[in-house]
Amino acid sequence: MKKSVYSLVLMDDIVAAIDELAYSLQTSRSNLINQILAEKVALVTPEQRLQTIFTHLSDYLRPYQHFQIQNQAADHMYSIKSALRYKYNPTIRYCLYLNQQGEEVKGELRVISRTQSEVLHHYLEQFFQIWATIENRVAPTYWQREEGAKWLRALKLKDFQNITAYEALAEALSEYISVLDGGLKLYFGQLDTQKDQTLTLMKHYELYLKNNETII
Repeated sequence: MKKSVYSLVLMDDIVAAIDELAYSLQTSRSNLINQILAEKVALVTPEQRLQTIFTHLSDYLRPYQHFQIQNQAADHMYSIKSALRYKYNPTIRYCLYLNQQGEEVKGELRVISRTQSEVLHHYLEQFFQIWATIENRVAPTYWQREEGAKWLRALKLKDFQNITAYEALAEALSEYISVLDGGLKLYFGQLDTQKDQTLTLMKHYELYLKNNETII
């Protein structure tokens, strides 16, 4: 939906109440007013569509006790934390970014570690090299590493563009985040063993493929 700047005359008390509510919802004044007006005239804004996806995603992820769902820092971002089986239980953050361009929803997943440990960075780099190789045997995923311990990849969402498919999209996102987190836990749980990490992760990913028709 195209956005434009309009001049409106509003009561100060109404604007103050809107600002207070917008702050509690971690959104902007303009966005909240936009949502209220859209609801009044029975329109669905792009932000509301993303919130629908995120609400469904929370429903799917909540049963996984090792995931800590974070407060949304922005309307287009969803964040989860999970602890690794490694020294001092460092956390990994999965940040999902969705945006709507016209009628198309696009997405990106970022995996972030805040630790300063170079050893942990090394192990994470090894994991993502193995993981990307396994995924690329099915379809190119193009994992990229950014500065520090941050890995990201675009998500394939072309099969979930209809609004009626948003719950299915949330389920697919939850399944992928879960299998990725499970892969990390398997990898770090076997660092002190002689097991073949590639073979272990390959079997783990093959089970995911078997249980999911659409791969994102």
